[in-house]
Amino acid sequence: MDIFVSDSMTDKTEQKILDAALREFSEKGYSAATGLNIAEKAGFSEKTLFRKFKTKKNLFNRVITQNNDRIMEDLNLLLVDDEFKTAQEFLEVLVKYLADLVDNHFDFVYLTLNESRRISKETAPEKIPYHLGKYMEKYIQNEKIDYPVFAMTILSFLYSVMTDKHKERRFVDHDEAIEKFIGNLVLCIE
Repeated sequence: MDIFVSDSMTDKTEQKILDAALREFSEKGYSAATGLNIAEKAGFSEKTLFRKFKTKKNLFNRVITQNNDRIMEDLNLLLVDDEFKTAQEFLEVLVKYLADLVDNHFDFVYLTLNESRRISKETAPEKIPYHLGKYMEKYIQNEKIDYPVFAMTILSFLYSVMTDKHKERRFVDHDEAIEKFIGNLVLCIE
């Protein structure tokens, strides 16, 4: 008996597999992740997974592409032209938004940093610090600042804090650490 699956059902199936694959690749890394574990987490058979994606590499690349697009969309929503009275106000808003962005996309951020050698240059999220740096340059005028490096500093700190949170290490109070970091950033730009 043949069963025909509608496009919307196919999309839901693929999305469940992509979501499970993101978690599995993030938790175990590309090499240790298996099609069987991904399929089980998604609630499907391994046969369904490979029918949809053919290879683990294809699945990995789709996970990276889809999530890179998502994080860039969310980042662009954050980077709107607002009116800030001071550079401090700008940094407070920006860092808190970025903290939420890293928190909400933690599995993807963690995966891309740990599997960067497997990610093609076309889909790599390495453009984010440059994109963010250009945005920061509008609100913080200081010829001594290298804006992409400044952005990378912020993102690196937030990654460290969110790793602590998501890996349940609790070395720091996350909100307090972010507040103190913002204060330090303000001192750096003055």
